[in-house]
Amino acid sequence: SVSKLLTATAVMQQVEQGALDLDADVNDYLADLEIPDTFPAPVTAAHLLTHTAGFGEYYLLGSAAPGPGESDPLADSLSRFLPPRVRAPGIEHQYDNFGVALAGHLVENVTGDSFEEYVTAQILDPLSMSSSTYGRPVGGTDDVLPHEALPGADGAGEVPPMYVNSLPTGGLWTTGEDIAAFMLAHLGGGEHDGARILQPDTVAEMHRTQFTPHPELAGIGYGFFEHLAGERRGIQHGGSWVGASAHLYLLPEADLGMFVAFNHGSGVQVTHRLIYDALDELFPVTVEPTTGVSDVDADAYAGQYRWNRHDTFTFMRIVSTLGGIRLQVTANDDGTLDTAMAPVGLLPDTRWTAREPGVFVEDGGTAALVFDSEPGGEVTGLHVAGPQLFSMDRLAWYETTGFVLALLLVFVAVALIAAVGWPAGAIYRRLRRRSGDTPTDLRRARALAGLAGGLLVAFLVGIFGHFILDMGGLVRVSPAVVALLWLPLVSVAVTAGLAFVAIRLWRTGQGSAAGRVYYSGIALALLAFLPFLYHLRLLGFHY
Repeated sequence: SVSKLLTATAVMQQVEQGALDLDADVNDYLADLEIPDTFPAPVTAAHLLTHTAGFGEYYLLGSAAPGPGESDPLADSLSRFLPPRVRAPGIEHQYDNFGVALAGHLVENVTGDSFEEYVTAQILDPLSMSSSTYGRPVGGTDDVLPHEALPGADGAGEVPPMYVNSLPTGGLWTTGEDIAAFMLAHLGGGEHDGARILQPDTVAEMHRTQFTPHPELAGIGYGFFEHLAGERRGIQHGGSWVGASAHLYLLPEADLGMFVAFNHGSGVQVTHRLIYDALDELFPVTVEPTTGVSDVDADAYAGQYRWNRHDTFTFMRIVSTLGGIRLQVTANDDGTLDTAMAPVGLLPDTRWTAREPGVFVEDGGTAALVFDSEPGGEVTGLHVAGPQLFSMDRLAWYETTGFVLALLLVFVAVALIAAVGWPAGAIYRRLRRRSGDTPTDLRRARALAGLAGGLLVAFLVGIFGHFILDMGGLVRVSPAVVALLWLPLVSVAVTAGLAFVAIRLWRTGQGSAAGRVYYSGIALALLAFLPFLYHLRLLGFHY
């Protein structure tokens, strides 16, 4: 995602030339797709570069290309995965890959060049970034360090590179030496080694705070996220992908830039920490003792909060629900709060003291934690800054990851019992040499329960198997994924048939009472599972 900084730079080049207006409706520059006028205020390029356009999230869908150099044309991928607008622009920050990709497409439309052609000619070539390219590494994959997954039983395992489909959002292959030239250009007011890519005033505008949800919080410029530590202000952007992670940091006041990259998926947890620790050594800041207020009800802020980059529209909702970034806020007896981020530790576990109602300050530090509340006082969300700005929604108990996972496991257990019970029962009856005619409806109940459970188990194994073994195929919505999405739909008809047969068993008295209870319970549980699957957008073709 460090690539997004080159996209923002390309947009600002066109702003300098008068081809783009940051405050104009983006539809003025789009001939091949249209952003709907859901709200009175239009989406602008400024909104795209500050992640405040208000688009919903299609989590990772369309993000992977089949192979190196095989990314879809931007117009095609943007049209296929155009999310709805869910809030008015300029109101709230939500990290937005679609918006940055759209910004890259604006550059294409006003210049007539492909995004890759434009950035190569106007940024990479002038800065002599000869080892940098989009879509595939220079010299092929032989020049790339192996990408490694998270540690497993046998240590870190190499994974094949997953190529980014949306080049403006994360498609750059580069080296430390090349990215240093880009950093030096931004530190040099748009010029490096005699090559100018931006005017000084434009660079200053990119680096300046353009949006923040609260004056206490680090915000975002055009592309760059702020990092505040006392009086020290830096700008940054990080990112991660399958088996790789990186973080770029500029401290303009000291003419200093740092870049850290890992060929490892878990590096995202430490890239920024290495930089922050180095900055604390080189440029220490004075931390004033935290003075709290005593009239704050800390319990009012406790609970689980989820990053607002959450998919509620596609079948990837289950991934962003179970694997999305969340913050657990715990109230202490002394009125302080403790926070812990999961599943990725982008923020360290922290204790916070209230400065005023709704605003807490890091103990021993200078960071802020700011809460949103309804007019009646109910807390609805929070904002906190780290390697980037996080805006999060407060979750009801039934929305928390633990509850959703527990409910999913219960339903999976029922489906597994139904799937295994059919053949296991047949084997048991054969071993016990039970003979005699089995009533028709009882035979049907056994078969329908086994089939309904088996379809759902096969579906979930297939989806999670793709997530682990073929993430690229999952987010590209490969034919295999489409085939999997048929299974829950077929299970609807099978489960309805099971419910009908279970009723007939009670009416006719076929089988034992325990058997009738078993098939009725399976039918009811699987019927309850179906709306749960629909809630997770796993019932139907949601992509």
